[in-house]
Formats: sequence, structure tokens, C-alpha cells
Amino acid sequence: MYDHHQRALDALVEELKQDSDVLALVTAGSVAQNRARESSDVDVFLVLTDEAYERRKQSNDLSYLNRDICDYEGGYIDGKMVNVQFLKLASERGSEPTRNAFIGSKTVYSRIEGLQSVIDRIPVYPEANRERNLRDFYAQIYLYGYYFSNEAAQKNNLYLLHHSATQLVLFGGRIILAHNRMLFPCHKDLMKAIKQAPNKPDHFDKQAEDLLNTPTVDKCMSFATMLLGFRDPGISFEKAVSLFVDNNEWNWLEHEPPLADR
Repeated sequence: MYDHHQRALDALVEELKQDSDVLALVTAGSVAQNRARESSDVDVFLVLTDEAYERRKQSNDLSYLNRDICDYEGGYIDGKMVNVQFLKLASERGSEPTRNAFIGSKTVYSRIEGLQSVIDRIPVYPEANRERNLRDFYAQIYLYGYYFSNEAAQKNNLYLLHHSATQLVLFGGRIILAHNRMLFPCHKDLMKAIKQAPNKPDHFDKQAEDLLNTPTVDKCMSFATMLLGFRDPGISFEKAVSLFVDNNEWNWLEHEPPLADR
């Protein structure tokens, strides 16, 4: 951590000590992971009391931005507000991007006993979900690689063709990360994470880039075939169809539909 990042955190702690709504301050992002540049902003989590968290959640006010506290050019504090229950749930069943967001996170100020032990349980690969995830990811590969891309070509549906290509790269990337027991960071950093994966199909990165740049049905099928040759998915095309329907079309049965389908 650069000295000016530490100064910013120290100054923020002094400011937050005066706010009874704030119970703790936790580092995040590049500063927490020791990969910050001199010009990097400082990412943090502010842990609020339950009352303050619920109040802010109701008013959609759970982000934090402070442009005044940093003493270096262009510096600012960028944060998210959570409560202890959020952290506990994240450690038990948080999504992979949520888990990834806490890699390297350290408590720099806290009025909560044992908080760091809770935080340390968050950025852990969810081993219990691995085999199910791999199966479900491969179902997406089957359908987008051999069915939807072909439908797109036959009907000259550019939207479906490009969607098939991006979904193939997404779930192909998820397969590689799961195979290597690496957390999925987010869409923004997916390709960066894949480049760091030690075990993957030869030329995956190049094929993914080519598919995204100029998608065709042949490239979609070739990409799917490459992934099916990487490891045994353990499912047939017919079973993949059932899994795809369950995950994509009937995903509203046990919880609210995802935003894209509302």
C-alpha cells in the first residue's frame, strides 16, 4: 500500500469514529490486494448498524464516495455500505463476485469483536457448489453452441448470434475458473482471470476473442466442441436441455425472476 493510500484510510477512520452509524471500516479492491497503482482510488466497505443499513437500503443509498479526504491528485474513496448480517450471509452463501470482492480485505477500524474472522471466511471458493456449477455451465455450452447459434444463423438473427457468442465465452470462462477452483470476479475482469488460470484448453483466449469479434455458427460450434473436449461434462445434450430450462426459463419458481426476465 502506498503511503498516500494509508493516509487516506487513516483520515477516513478519524472521520468515521464520529459517526455512530458506522461500526467498522474494511479495505477492498486493489489496495486490499496489494496491486494498487499510485493513482488508484481506495475501495472500502463501511459496516453500518442494522438500523442505519435498513434506512439507507430503503432509500437506495448504500454507496459511498468521498473526494475530499485524499491528499493525492485524483484520489478518492469509493465504498459500499453493508451490515454484519450481510457479511455473515456472504460467508455462508455469497455469490462468487461477492466473495471475490473481499479478497485481501482487512479491518482497519472496528467496534465489532471478531469481525475479521467473518471477513476471512468470505473470499473462499465454494467447493460444495463446484460439480453442480460445472454441470450447469456445460448445459449452457451445449445449448448456445449447438442450438441457439444454429437458430440464429438460419433465421439471420444477429442479436441471438451475438448473444450466443457472449454466453459461450462467459460460461466457457466459468468452466475454466471452476476447473481451477478460481472465483469468478465479475464480467469486467473475467478475461483477466482466465488468462491467469493454469489449466485450460490451448488457445482458449484467442478463440474467445475471435468468436466475440466476428461470431459465426461455425465458430460457436467449434468453441463448444473445444470445451467439451477439455473435460467430461457428465451430461448428454438431452439432459442439458432440461438443465437449461430449469436454470434459464423456470428460474422464477423458487425466487423472484432475475432482472432481465421481469
